[in-house]
Amino acid sequence: MKNMDNLLNQALTPENEPDYWLIQNTLSQAKEVTPMKKTTRKKYVTAILSCLTAVVITSISVYAAWTYLKPDQIVRDWGESELADAFQGEDAVYINETQSYGGYRVTLLGFTSGKDLTGYQYSIKYSADGTSVTRNGTGASQTETEDGTVPLTSRTYVLFAIEGERLEPWTDFTAFPVVMGYDYETYDSMFGQAAGSRQEQIGDTLYFMYECNNLELFADHEIYMCVSDDLPVFSEYSYLYDNDSGILERNEEYEGLNALFSLPLDAAKADPKAAAEMAAAFEQHQRDLLENEVTSYSTEWSSRIKEAFAFVEQITPDNINEYATPLTEEGSVQTFVPDSQGRIDVRFGYQNSNRSKPAVKDLFPDGKTGYVSYTGISGDNPDSILVEYYTLNEDGSVTLQLYKPNLPE
Repeated sequence: MKNMDNLLNQALTPENEPDYWLIQNTLSQAKEVTPMKKTTRKKYVTAILSCLTAVVITSISVYAAWTYLKPDQIVRDWGESELADAFQGEDAVYINETQSYGGYRVTLLGFTSGKDLTGYQYSIKYSADGTSVTRNGTGASQTETEDGTVPLTSRTYVLFAIEGERLEPWTDFTAFPVVMGYDYETYDSMFGQAAGSRQEQIGDTLYFMYECNNLELFADHEIYMCVSDDLPVFSEYSYLYDNDSGILERNEEYEGLNALFSLPLDAAKADPKAAAEMAAAFEQHQRDLLENEVTSYSTEWSSRIKEAFAFVEQITPDNINEYATPLTEEGSVQTFVPDSQGRIDVRFGYQNSNRSKPAVKDLFPDGKTGYVSYTGISGDNPDSILVEYYTLNEDGSVTLQLYKPNLPE
């Protein structure tokens, strides 16, 4: 016992405080329970004392079993020292909850919130023509500019570790928050606007950080984080949502990744007044857009750009060869086989084409075999617009052919 007393006395010195992540895994192994769902750094001293003997005896084996980097270490390696300090601070919340779906294993490591925690900055500008978001580097303005651009300095940062047999360097993951009590279809862009992500694969683990405007304003509501390999929208494929009944759940029939984590923010940090002001401003902006009958392209753009979109909007499967010319370059034609849910995963790496996952039944309703869409514009060049022509093949596969519209001179 004398040796054990010496070990305990030594371990109780401040410089030898056991590592938080080590303690969580020790508790899990010693008691055979799931790690604590929510633990702030300032609240785990009691846990240290209660399990100290187990920590001293088993620390080497437990640490060897822990394969993830700590949140502060990850972001510090990204050169974000202030954010790393925040992940070490008293207000950081560590979760360490793992969910496995669709061949992926996703662990919500933790989250933190604060102001001016990174060397970059997102800014937002509202106008009658729409909303624009920019990301600025070091030295970004901390005040509103003359043209109405507002810096977004108070943010929430959520860190995940992703592993899995399907993990590839080019795998796309999306994350987005859902604040219950705010109809998602109405307010999704209010919470998702100016959101950003950063990821880095180290060994077999992808560290994925999602950030958005500070969610603490809404901490008196239930808040969830969705992590998926699907597109960040609700549909019958990934998540099931009913605002009226207050239900949000995973679609068990979705075969990909659709993890759903509860985000336990401190309700005492909620600011109902600021939250109401944000919602009111967002609602007013939506009304302004509707009243100004803003189309998908800005009224500030040139008349030639407007004419170009008006031209491609008249293209149909019946007249496409009259109004557009098929491209022949590599990557301009691709055939997709629908998955078990009847969707095709369009990851077209040609010019400014975007990824989408349309359902075959939506592309070809009522027995139709052709469908026409068009891409956005790159810069201010109308010649960058492309027409997408989908055809349904006899074997059930779908072929996408890109066309260049024959824009009038």
